[in-house]
Amino acid sequence: MNKELENHFFWKFVLSKTSILDKPSSILFDDTSRLVKFSYVAFAIIAFIQLGKLDDIAVSRLIDTLWPVFFVNQQNLLFISYFLSINLMLSLILVLLKNTQWSRIYLFVIYFLLVALTNSFGKINHASHLVLIPLFCFALMPGKESSNYYKEKTILMFLSAKFFLLVAYALTGFWKVFWGVIELFTQNVSLFSPLSFRNVLIYQFEITPKTLLGDWFIEHYIIGWVLYLFVIYLELFSIVVFFKPNLYKIWGIGLILLHVGLGVVLGVNNYMAPFAIGILLILSPFQKETSFKEMLSDFPVIDWFNFLKRKQY
Repeated sequence: MNKELENHFFWKFVLSKTSILDKPSSILFDDTSRLVKFSYVAFAIIAFIQLGKLDDIAVSRLIDTLWPVFFVNQQNLLFISYFLSINLMLSLILVLLKNTQWSRIYLFVIYFLLVALTNSFGKINHASHLVLIPLFCFALMPGKESSNYYKEKTILMFLSAKFFLLVAYALTGFWKVFWGVIELFTQNVSLFSPLSFRNVLIYQFEITPKTLLGDWFIEHYIIGWVLYLFVIYLELFSIVVFFKPNLYKIWGIGLILLHVGLGVVLGVNNYMAPFAIGILLILSPFQKETSFKEMLSDFPVIDWFNFLKRKQY
């Protein structure tokens, strides 16, 4: 694999500056292949949960049809809903039985259209978006007979899925900080104020039912604000973690706890996120086992201080 990557502008950096690809390619390929197969079994559970909600969608009123399903209108909504449902089940069966590249592409396209359809009723639900990332990258993994370097390309597509997932979280954190800086100069309360998380809760509970823990955090807003800053830290520095394989597992656990917190505090449920996080981070075959002390010293920001300390000596 090294020869194919040494001239690539991105992967040559990963190869020379990190330990992500230190394991033999054959081991990484075998572990990645098993994990990808398992991921489709796990996805089948998510798919069946979503299919149980399609009856309500089929009889709902379209408000703002998204571009992938531009052909859907109120007259054919019922037919398209059940057509996509049946094809999602068929594509899943094909992937689980055959697991060819074409079956994975078929599954991704059907699920992509289904996600677009479920978000065509006036409100965007981001719950399914993280699932699309591994499904897209896994669909691009070549079959054995279709590529001379199918093992290497399979490994790189899995890493690409991990990278895009972490970029998604990093962008979320970036925009929070970006607007926080703007609000610092234009608003009375910004991200850097202890009242910021309290205001987020108050706004959320104007449109959704108040949660017991959320109500408690409104009263104890300083504790909530500190946790809110930790959430932003997790999101913002996620992209850095891609280059630190010894942090994959602990960072993945942190991101799952983030979503659990969103559910119990804000009432925002995203049961699909742990699927992508678990497959790409917690169960990652690229995970590097190190001591707790070394892992802690590699945390973003902490590693900067350690670097400056070493420079002094």
